[in-house]
Amino acid sequence: MQELQQDIRCLPGSVEMQALIDALADSFAVEIEAAREHVTTWYDTFDWRLYNRGYLLRHTDRHWHLLERRTGEAVVVERAGTGKKRIFSRELPRGRLRSLLEPVLDVRALLLLVSLGSVDTRVRILNRDQKTTVFVEFSRQQVRGTDTVLRTVRLVPVRGYDKALRAVRAFFDDQGVVEQVPPFHTFEQGVQAVGRRPGDYSSRFSVRLDPDLTSRQAAITIYRRLLDTMQVNEEGILRDLDSEFLHDFRVAIRRTRSGLAQMKKVLPADITATMKEEFAYLGRITGPVRDLDVYLLYEHDYRARLPEQLQEGLGSFFADLAEQRRLEQKKLVRALRSPRYRQIVTGWDEYLRSDDPTPSADADKPVIDLARRIIHRRFRRLLKDGLAIGADSPDEDLHRLRIQGKKLRYSLEFFRSLFPEQEMDTVIRQLKRLQNNLGDFNDLSVQQEMLTRYLHGLRPGSRKNMELAAAIGGLLTNLFHEQHRVRERFGKTFARFSSRKNVALFKKLFH
Repeated sequence: MQELQQDIRCLPGSVEMQALIDALADSFAVEIEAAREHVTTWYDTFDWRLYNRGYLLRHTDRHWHLLERRTGEAVVVERAGTGKKRIFSRELPRGRLRSLLEPVLDVRALLLLVSLGSVDTRVRILNRDQKTTVFVEFSRQQVRGTDTVLRTVRLVPVRGYDKALRAVRAFFDDQGVVEQVPPFHTFEQGVQAVGRRPGDYSSRFSVRLDPDLTSRQAAITIYRRLLDTMQVNEEGILRDLDSEFLHDFRVAIRRTRSGLAQMKKVLPADITATMKEEFAYLGRITGPVRDLDVYLLYEHDYRARLPEQLQEGLGSFFADLAEQRRLEQKKLVRALRSPRYRQIVTGWDEYLRSDDPTPSADADKPVIDLARRIIHRRFRRLLKDGLAIGADSPDEDLHRLRIQGKKLRYSLEFFRSLFPEQEMDTVIRQLKRLQNNLGDFNDLSVQQEMLTRYLHGLRPGSRKNMELAAAIGGLLTNLFHEQHRVRERFGKTFARFSSRKNVALFKKLFH
């Protein structure tokens, strides 16, 4: 039955549940079922991928229930053991649930959001023929790990007994139980009790800037948002929940470094220089694990690129990568728990909350003027460097252009809210196409370099290493040809980006 068809009410603190059940029994012919205890556990990714797609996922009585958030209907119900604190879609049994979740979750893990220990008592309202006309379900749910208790009563109608339903509703109105709540009230309240809120995190950078802000006020707002992103991802990195915690953490670091470089005269020179150095250090300590994460995520793709008889040879390669990652993860955890890291984050946080009176050249300039200057300069540089690249240009020119594109993208995201939304969507979309091409080219180059180093480190002789060398050789050939195809597409991609129409739009917005 759809949960939205039910009348769900929150019991006031002044109402004692057993007394209410007794009063119901005095007013109607009833059958009271034995109380039932169970645990309901709700799951989603850290960035609410299921919730944002209109789903809720719970595990109870050894079953997964994928629910449609708007209607309350069960999309899938599958039996699958006990719920864990973390589970990837690939760990679920093959079936409809897994096939629905895999494209939504991608590399993110399902995390236990909240567990509710419930004691439910169901009362049947009977007519003269002893037929059930209404189900009344009393529920007391303890949010595990907290002192929060949620008490609700649910009126479940039976088709054809509308008069009985109205009478039961009137009874609860008379008892002062009148506050109706949404179908998933206990989920939402439970999540809030453990410090979360549905949709409270997204990896997409978004900050609202007032055009009347000074450049310093805007920069502080941007840096605070990026520091918040770093801090909320720390725990996921330390617990190694999934690879995206570190990815989002590193993107926030890169954006901060880019902001410090592009808005270099907004904060005092000594602060800018110090924090550029500190964030460069954070980039270095987080790089090795992220690189290995990326390579490990290529496993399925790498195997698919090879003939079946060569695929087995990659087993020891990925086992080596996994072991390297385990060691690098330990180093990263030590670094993030070190006094130096804590001092960087705490010092930056304190500065961003302070009212530093030290003057700087661009601090008091209107942010809209700073934004136009930065974006226009970045766009002109990208356009000039891109137009200079020809068929014979070295690969390094494309790598440098990728960095230029990234800097432009960050500046567009920083100041997006200052310009018309639709036109900003257009310029960012055009830049994304170029970035995708340059990013693919760079990724393929980095992968070939890594595989070549690994291949040179293999000791000849063993059958296992011979099979591994054959597999890596095949991969290198495949990746080389793909990189060549990506390089050939660059000309058309950049021509689209540098079109007269796109250039005119950049000039209109930022010149």
